[in-house]
Amino acid sequence: MNKTYNGTSTQSNVLKNSQKWTKAFKSFQILVPGSVSNLGCGFDSLGLAISLYFKISIHSAPRFQLEMKCNGKPLDMPAEENLFLKVLRSCYPVCPDDWHFTATIETEVPPRRGLGSSACATAGAIIAAARLMNLKQEAHQILTTALQWEPHPDNLCASILGGFTAAMMDYAGSVHYRKLSFPRMLKLLLLIPEWQVSTEEARRLLPDSYPKQAVIGNLQRLAYFMGCLQNGNFEALRESVRDQIHQPYRAPLMPFARDLLESEIGNENAILLSGSGPTFAILYRVHRRRIRSIIQRIMATHGIPYEMRNVMIDSEGARVESLED
Repeated sequence: MNKTYNGTSTQSNVLKNSQKWTKAFKSFQILVPGSVSNLGCGFDSLGLAISLYFKISIHSAPRFQLEMKCNGKPLDMPAEENLFLKVLRSCYPVCPDDWHFTATIETEVPPRRGLGSSACATAGAIIAAARLMNLKQEAHQILTTALQWEPHPDNLCASILGGFTAAMMDYAGSVHYRKLSFPRMLKLLLLIPEWQVSTEEARRLLPDSYPKQAVIGNLQRLAYFMGCLQNGNFEALRESVRDQIHQPYRAPLMPFARDLLESEIGNENAILLSGSGPTFAILYRVHRRRIRSIIQRIMATHGIPYEMRNVMIDSEGARVESLED
């Protein structure tokens, strides 16, 4: 059964609101792309928007209802754990008993899979609240507001701006970002296991300090990785994403992670953990069949169901579309 949340508290309120309700606005939908973050060596700084979408359809209605589906299946989530609902309640300063609209969420971005579902829900709710109040918000305003709930800007910047983004938090807590070009010849394959990883748990595993050599190694690889993307020479791309800051510490959460990270997919390809995992992203130009074969063999060894999906880079980012002419 689909999980539905009603804003009205009593039957009499529903009747009262229904009697005085008139259609207040034209129906619209919000599309927020999911994202691959970190990209190996770019911990908490790099993000890539992808063609998997968190779609919210809003219709004027006598009373509030929220219906959620993930990849066509009902998504049953308690109201207190529903980030979209939590952010919407905070950003839309109207008593829920007076919410005269329905919201239908159909997402291709599964929760707890390392594909930015929390960033999608947060950004989507902020944009929905602004649209319901007839407010126009720029990307920077949306991003700044979203940081209250999603304090790491890598996923947020990619989902809000689209494309390939680099983000930085200054020491005063302000976010700075740039949208960068991403080479068209690099293709993106996702391995999405039937496995969940809590972002909070994955964060707790990270140490408070790192060896000097690990930090230097990551800085070298980050610089080289960005150089590969800039000039289109992908020699040693595989090595450039061998992170020492977060991937080794998170690997124990996933029994297949070390095998994937150490797999021989070729020096001009790259395999990396997306966000906190368990999804892995593979950047490649050639040898798709060989790469798929390697992944299939590893996942079969561990006996864990999974899906592989080729995705495109979404260059637009979050946007609002009318559902009426």
